[in-house]
Amino acid sequence: MIQGAVLYDPERFRPDRLAAVLTDPARLDVLRRTGLMDSAPEEAFDRWAALAARALRTPVALVTLFDDTRQYLKSVVGIDDVAGISAPPELAICQYVIAGGAPLAVDDTRAHAELAAIAGPRHYGLVSYAGTPIVVHGQRVGSLCVSQHDPRTWTQDDVALLGSVAEAIASEIALRVAAEDLRRANGVVAAHNRIHELIAADAPLGDILREVVLSIEGFDPRLRGSVLLLDPILRTVHHGAAPTLPASYVAQLEGLVIGPEVGSCGAAAHHATEIVSADIESDPKWQPFLALTREHGLRSCWSFPILGAAGDVLGTFGVYDRVPRAPTEQHRQFLRDAAQLAGIAIERQRATEELVHRATHDPLTGLPNRTLLFDRLTHALARARRSGTALAVLFIDLDRLKLVNDTLGHDVGDRVLRDVAERVAGCVRPGDTVARFGGDELLVVAEDIDADTAAAIAERVVEAVARSTSAGADGLAPTVSVGVVVIPGGEVDAHEAVRRADEAMYAAKDEGGNRHRHGHAHGDGAGRRLEVEAALRGALDRGELHLVAQPVAAFASGEVTGIEALLRWTHPTFGVVGPDEFIPIAEETGLIDALGAWVLRESCAATVALREATGRDVALAVNVSPRQLRHPAFLSAIEGALADSGLPAEQLVVEITETALLGSDLATGHAIAALGDLGVRLVLDDFGTGFSSLSMLKEQPIDGIKIDRSFVAGLPGDASSGAIVAAVVGMAHALGRSVTAEGIETSEQLAFLKALGCDLAQGYLLSRPLPFDELRTWLMTAQRI
Repeated sequence: MIQGAVLYDPERFRPDRLAAVLTDPARLDVLRRTGLMDSAPEEAFDRWAALAARALRTPVALVTLFDDTRQYLKSVVGIDDVAGISAPPELAICQYVIAGGAPLAVDDTRAHAELAAIAGPRHYGLVSYAGTPIVVHGQRVGSLCVSQHDPRTWTQDDVALLGSVAEAIASEIALRVAAEDLRRANGVVAAHNRIHELIAADAPLGDILREVVLSIEGFDPRLRGSVLLLDPILRTVHHGAAPTLPASYVAQLEGLVIGPEVGSCGAAAHHATEIVSADIESDPKWQPFLALTREHGLRSCWSFPILGAAGDVLGTFGVYDRVPRAPTEQHRQFLRDAAQLAGIAIERQRATEELVHRATHDPLTGLPNRTLLFDRLTHALARARRSGTALAVLFIDLDRLKLVNDTLGHDVGDRVLRDVAERVAGCVRPGDTVARFGGDELLVVAEDIDADTAAAIAERVVEAVARSTSAGADGLAPTVSVGVVVIPGGEVDAHEAVRRADEAMYAAKDEGGNRHRHGHAHGDGAGRRLEVEAALRGALDRGELHLVAQPVAAFASGEVTGIEALLRWTHPTFGVVGPDEFIPIAEETGLIDALGAWVLRESCAATVALREATGRDVALAVNVSPRQLRHPAFLSAIEGALADSGLPAEQLVVEITETALLGSDLATGHAIAALGDLGVRLVLDDFGTGFSSLSMLKEQPIDGIKIDRSFVAGLPGDASSGAIVAAVVGMAHALGRSVTAEGIETSEQLAFLKALGCDLAQGYLLSRPLPFDELRTWLMTAQRI
């Protein structure tokens, strides 16, 4: 017997025991609250059933629900035309899972007379069965089972895996029960418990506040709620949550200054008391906003202050109705409770943020500390490697802080350091990082920068600090020594980048300080880089460069729908030179323009030949660097490659990283717009690794995104990566963008990403990058995922 599974036992599964379970009022109450019996088929449950079948390698999988008289087939994989129907419980082996309350694994049902007689499996020729209960709030509401047409010895791992999927289904159903509880008039306690759980789990504040608002809307569906957060310094209110109010209305409230006559919420925050406007039309506080409230049909508003433990106002909880009315005492109590819960959540988040800030920021200057600095620098170097851009590290040392401390005292020294930190922060660009590295040392990290710009920042820092009089005594005004190093292509790690900048700083200090000096961008690898650069200049003419392509397949059909062209270099002396090494050099030296034009011509021609040879209308994706986008001849290269090859423009996909869009100039903007006019598609590569991906997705004419392989690598076991990917897919689809998952290496990753709704798949599981002639043979074997 498999540990954790129960084989068929006639005594354990007597009909009277099944009836007792099926008719249990507590179980039926939970089932009713799910709202799933007789509900329409849903993709979410179909995905779980498909995941179970794929994971356990069985042709059939079912998600079933049981009320007191019947079994409802919520989702069925492997048997046509049965999903969504009901049947008597005795027709299914799943009845034993419900009755026994434990997993049931049967190698061959024909070995048991009672099981062999069950009509359902017998009708479809299913002889091997494994099932497990779906338990929600301690009640067996249904089952997840898999089956096949031949005997099978089930393992403990099989049963455990089936149980894991059932737990996931149960979690999804439990969320529906919670939502139903919120809609019930007597669901106040359940709703508050859910909010407390989110608070205890440190869920995002927006999620908690949204639940708080939905709790009152569930209590009274006529109401539409909102939470506004108060900025105690500016005395302005800002959006917290408003899931059902019109977005245009919410936007008009953003940044309003509170006051006694600023609507109900502004007055409630100002007076720290409950403000009820039973009729907005006749309330003087609402007169300045009548055009807005009339536009959205709002006639009454009840506002309750959200107070902290010390009685300070944190925000307001307000609800609206489309008819004039005042709250009942029951409404008032519910709103007070909701405001109290919101206050707990807000204070908890502020406390958490304060702890995180203290752990990652210097208490004296408020700047990021060494820990946060290395984290940001590491990520910045990774982005530079992917994009082929350069970043600068500026190491700043106060020249005579010890003398200030010894002469005027540490209080004055602290004041000098704070003043210098503020001056340095005022000299950098938006997005640059200024951090306190040590006692009298500051660091600046500036991405996507050239040597001249880095030098200009360093010069501004030296001049700004020299103008300071914060020491308050002649002859002791602070000066700084600044070491500058520019790292192309993120070629070193964070510690090495800081070490090189530190060396340059000491060079400036050795010359008397109050100046900046540049360090060497390259350490021991400088000679190699120069050799690679020299060899790269003739690589194209010598025929050392070639193209490979990696297939891209659609999750929905399993068919290969596209390829990504990739540049490879084999040198007679160096051997294979990786693109991570030579692409940044090409970008820095300007060789990327000629290489990029060659890639476009060759890949378009090769793709057309591939389409003709295989009969497959595959699309072509090519990577384009920020420098290429800005080059005057870029669009001509695109147009020429399309015209010469005959590849339709809509079958060309240009992949760029968000670095190309950050602070894009007129040339970049023109190129992007022109690509759209041609019909060429634009995809944002390495999505999720940059700090402005969301704004790029919203504001730029992007057709799709590629989820960075770093998120795919941890799936399906890494819950954080799974949550991020699920959120990205949902957001992208809401904005009408397609989603490609790259770096897929296992069937488990493929199944998980398909269940999440990704559109396209790419990775070694499907195929490694292949030369075009090998790819043609590969495609002609009718490959599918």
